Amino acid sequence: MSKSGGRQEPIRAPQQQRSQQRVAQIFEACKQLIAEKGCAALKMSDIAATADISIGSIYQYFPNKRAIVAALATHYQDAFRADAVEVLNSEAPDNIDALWQTTLALHDAYYKMHRDDPVVRDIWMGSATDKSLQDVSEQDRERSAQLFFELSRHLFKPSEHERLRRMLAVFIDFGQTAINRSVAMPEEEGARYFELSKELLSSCWAGSVRPLALAN
Repeated sequence: MSKSGGRQEPIRAPQQQRSQQRVAQIFEACKQLIAEKGCAALKMSDIAATADISIGSIYQYFPNKRAIVAALATHYQDAFRADAVEVLNSEAPDNIDALWQTTLALHDAYYKMHRDDPVVRDIWMGSATDKSLQDVSEQDRERSAQLFFELSRHLFKPSEHERLRRMLAVFIDFGQTAINRSVAMPEEEGARYFELSKELLSSCWAGSVRPLALAN
């Protein structure tokens, strides 16, 4: 199989510590190069040189640079989702209004991650034209919606759970799309756009999600 074929996923997931360390080296090199030059300028040879490993070693895990970037995007999303779980579990909102405040805080943190980290920003600005990154985004939305549903379902009427599940998927989709658009703009303009998107999200929550709660 050609090393530059259409396959985008990692060739094999790293299970042993040495393999995990090697993938971490590849990610760190990729982040450094993206911060310096952007995703479009990435080359496998540069990643290998920066990571101080052979190209052959990289191909043990990734078929091409697009697969590395997609895996790096997943790595960022998984880390953020783990933080979100910790916040939701530690704060354990016990009513719909507390849940909304926690949701807003997580939304702000997600925006800040995209705005402040040039690597995250560059990766997601390229998602509009990269099918592999679009797939990563879709998987993240689905996993995030399911996670949010599982951690908050006890606050909503059981008869409305299926509607809630669908509503949360749309809610997260809109929020992530708004953030991606915001960070693609100059900072001041993007901040205004982000605040407007939060107003719309608040209206959506009040009009479509809050009525599904056990107590209003």
